[in-house]
Amino acid sequence: MEPQILLAQLRALLERAPDLSNYSPTSKEQMVWLAQAYALIERWDNIEAIAFKSACDFMSSSLMRDSSLTKIFGTIHRAIADLELRVPSNIEVNFGAGDVYDFFNALNKVIASAEKSIFIIDPYLDHTVFDHYLNSRNINAKIRLLLSHNAQKIVPAAQKYKAQHGAVLELKESNSLHDRVIFIDGYVCWLLGQSVKDAAKAKPTYLVQLPPDVVPEKLNHYEKIWSSANAL
Repeated sequence: MEPQILLAQLRALLERAPDLSNYSPTSKEQMVWLAQAYALIERWDNIEAIAFKSACDFMSSSLMRDSSLTKIFGTIHRAIADLELRVPSNIEVNFGAGDVYDFFNALNKVIASAEKSIFIIDPYLDHTVFDHYLNSRNINAKIRLLLSHNAQKIVPAAQKYKAQHGAVLELKESNSLHDRVIFIDGYVCWLLGQSVKDAAKAKPTYLVQLPPDVVPEKLNHYEKIWSSANAL
């Protein structure tokens, strides 16, 4: 996983950390969070991941819980600090006019980082999203596409995609769209400077990660639009 993608995932992970002081091995929320944390730490450093897993395993012991929590959160903070030295603190990638492959490469890495869900909001989205980007989708990740202009033109490609990949795709249209936004797993959000179909072709553009603390509000805004949008 690219450092900037991993950093975005770890920041979002930390922002949505559950209360582990009253840890219970039957808590799905806690167990899922720890499993996701371990998976990300393993991608950062294999050696650190071994000690991290041991700390997670010892969470069931009330005598070891405090030291385990110190290890778990200390490791996550160290990983973030290390990655921040490699990439800018405000994760933004800029692309010059004509840098279409660089944008293609960067956005595919964002799409590939999703484990459960991909929610793309783009008023001018077209059929090229399937060939150029959604081929990098994790097989378990569901997709939602929300667009507005020329929406009917994307329907044939969407139908063929669902025919091959199953019921993993939902498609809706709304006239209330302005931004170009991608939500990954519901807690990482990327803003795009241009529509996916035209990005970096003739004008400079960017791909920037929103701070994790503002993602829930942003997602809630688009969930409301999605709920009232027209299904295609």
